[in-house]
Amino acid sequence: VKVVNEELYRKAFEEIVRSLDKMENANIPSVMLSQREFHFEDVKYMQLQVERFTIRNGQVPCQFEFISKPDEETYCKEWLIANPSKGFLLSDAEVTIELEVFVNKSTATHLNSGEEKLEDILVLHLNRGKDYFLSVTGNYLPSCFGSPIHTLCYMREPIQDMSAESFQKLTLMPLDMSDDDVQAEKPMDIPKELWMMVDHLYRNASQQEDLFQQPGLRSEFEQIRDCLDKGMHDTLLGSNHSVAEALLLFLESLPEPVICYRFYSSCLESASNYPLSSQIISNLPRCHKNVFEYLMAFLRELLKNSGKNHLDVNILASIFGGLLLRPPPGHPMPDITEKKKAQQFIHQFLLREDSLP
Repeated sequence: VKVVNEELYRKAFEEIVRSLDKMENANIPSVMLSQREFHFEDVKYMQLQVERFTIRNGQVPCQFEFISKPDEETYCKEWLIANPSKGFLLSDAEVTIELEVFVNKSTATHLNSGEEKLEDILVLHLNRGKDYFLSVTGNYLPSCFGSPIHTLCYMREPIQDMSAESFQKLTLMPLDMSDDDVQAEKPMDIPKELWMMVDHLYRNASQQEDLFQQPGLRSEFEQIRDCLDKGMHDTLLGSNHSVAEALLLFLESLPEPVICYRFYSSCLESASNYPLSSQIISNLPRCHKNVFEYLMAFLRELLKNSGKNHLDVNILASIFGGLLLRPPPGHPMPDITEKKKAQQFIHQFLLREDSLP
């Protein structure tokens, strides 16, 4: 009769399990990271910063990928990107990953106000392996780019000299607040940063050819941005084209455009009716109305020199129509008809010098 020796059976079973575990563990991917914590110092608007680290693979070929955290759609915040974000490594191979931080018009507003911070956790996942967690932090230097018009009008000091609390208090003020509601000095008519750029162009670039049509230099834009954000208003460094591009970027980065979102549809409807269009502009919050009138007056001055700068009404309406009159968030991308109506709306004011009601 066959008899099973329970003790020998148990030992044999344990040896088999141990050998299987050893084989399984030997086939689990494992990597070494050269760094797991990253800090980005003094991040500025539209100025790329890059940190690098290496992933060194062990003996098992593996696939790696940065994956989304629970309840999040993407693997990282909008201001951050990992390049490459996924790949395949042979045994003993390594790859260099670049972490890129870049703040643009989409992310600047919440970073300026302090609602968002440069903080994120990246999850590096190995297929059939473990997850590795990387910490990303940094400090952002607030900028007039991406700040609301009314906030800039109430600011009495350079934006980088303000405390986060003071800036946030100004940012949260209602657009239509009356002077009696504000326990502070009256606002300036327009943001001083906007005045600096327009005044520079008025004095130096009225006859400049291809103004607003030729790009400036990135390095000069960074100098202009720093001058505005630090309150160095004596002179703007850079060519006329760089200052012009900075002005366009400033208008594009406004979280609420010069013509507020809520007036977008009515502006398109009145694009061929100047009295009605003028009435809409007169209903804008005061700071926004002042900025619109100031910009129109400046552009009309440029048109007086069209023989030398080669600008005409159609060119300026095309450039500024989509900047001053933008569709609200959630609105479908403007089609050709909408774009033409936006240009037509601005076109009316470039031809008229009579004051608004």
